[in-house]
Amino acid sequence: MEEKKCVLCQRTQYEVPLIEMVYKGKSLNICPQHIPVLIHEPQKLATILPDAENFGAG
Repeated sequence: MEEKKCVLCQRTQYEVPLIEMVYKGKSLNICPQHIPVLIHEPQKLATILPDAENFGAG
């Protein structure tokens, strides 16, 4: 079983709470500290999430 980690900071579920998200059929996790990046600066996730630069900032 793969250990769950935040897609940005790589902290594990044993270090911080993680929120699961599904994108293009793939399950990913993000910690609460990085939710603002997902909402306001999705282009910073472009190397992790294909087409993230096209999400548009919230």
